[in-house]
Amino acid sequence: MPLGPRILVVGVFLALALSFLAETGVLIWEFWNSDWFTLATHDSHLFIFFPTLGLVALAAFYAPSCVLVDLYWRHVIFGKARFISAFILLATGAYILAEILGANPYRPVWEIHPEILKRDRAQPADCGSPVRPCERAPLLGAVRSLQTVSQSRLGVDEFILDCKPEPLIDAGQTVQPKRFCFARTPMTSPPRLSSTEECCQAQRRFEEAVVRQLSDPAHRSLTGNVHAWLLPLKVFFLLTLLAIGLALAFRHDAVEKNYPKLMRRIEIGVITGAVAMVFFPLMSQAFVQTASALYGNSQGSGFKPIVPIMSFAFGAWALLILLFFYRRHNHEVELAGKFAGAIASGVAVVKYDLIVDLFVRFLGSGASVFSIGLLVLASIITIAFLRSPFARRSSVA
Repeated sequence: MPLGPRILVVGVFLALALSFLAETGVLIWEFWNSDWFTLATHDSHLFIFFPTLGLVALAAFYAPSCVLVDLYWRHVIFGKARFISAFILLATGAYILAEILGANPYRPVWEIHPEILKRDRAQPADCGSPVRPCERAPLLGAVRSLQTVSQSRLGVDEFILDCKPEPLIDAGQTVQPKRFCFARTPMTSPPRLSSTEECCQAQRRFEEAVVRQLSDPAHRSLTGNVHAWLLPLKVFFLLTLLAIGLALAFRHDAVEKNYPKLMRRIEIGVITGAVAMVFFPLMSQAFVQTASALYGNSQGSGFKPIVPIMSFAFGAWALLILLFFYRRHNHEVELAGKFAGAIASGVAVVKYDLIVDLFVRFLGSGASVFSIGLLVLASIITIAFLRSPFARRSSVA
């Protein structure tokens, strides 16, 4: 394998890896004394996935990427022009999608400077007594309450309210139960419960408080700025992996013909990478559930509407990866693999809500240091395995 493809892939992947580590590192440094772990697990699809399983995916797709670059550069008709065009298209698409996501009006509290968050108090002042209930909880306190509740149950979907009632349904005939409202009331014992109307009003005040703080550029956190700068790289990473999966599926025969000695390593890489990437849509769904419990279920723009599309895209992508893997094996193994994939897909569809609840509990807002530590350890072991002599047999580097 020529040195050129390896240099290109190493350069791009190294930039992506550094961006993954940088954003989480900045969050930990900036919010070290302001519940950085609570904020990181609430947005685990950003701050936990990328510096762990994101790095696993980069390590897993290193060999397939080198092979595809070399394949298009030397063995595909007009391959150089196709490769350069695809790269430009992916980069442009990543930038546009990042701009759309960055315009989301529903902003996370970690975009606010930690000192400003520390000074934020519940409204009105001196609220919390039985005769003076709060209209809005402290911004950071609400996220802490969400973590506390998430660690005591599977999922928080029962706390999600639809503050835009359906006009074709008479809601007046149904008595709405009172429940704890993260955006309204600080966590106390016993907890103060709120009606649907009270909680919806508190969620609007909560959202307005975040927007008001961020309207002053001096109140914006360094983490928020770094996230805006690096978001195009994260989107580029996701789009690139989807493109690699499609290319491996449609160029399978050419890859096997020109790189037969590398097929074992490619197989190990794509299967490992596919398993790692399945976690991203699930962690994103866990984030959407907790964000909806905090802000309400009325978010019609930004990241939330994209998550179902992304889940479908990565599900189809993972099936393509499985087909790529099993095509080289005998018919019985291929049938067994497809059958197992069909069963797994059926279970995922039927029990999808339960799976998301489990992710909320163990890899989302309810995660503990132990569960995240296990994820970090598993990621390190997997990367070490991918770079081991067993996985690197007939290696490209």
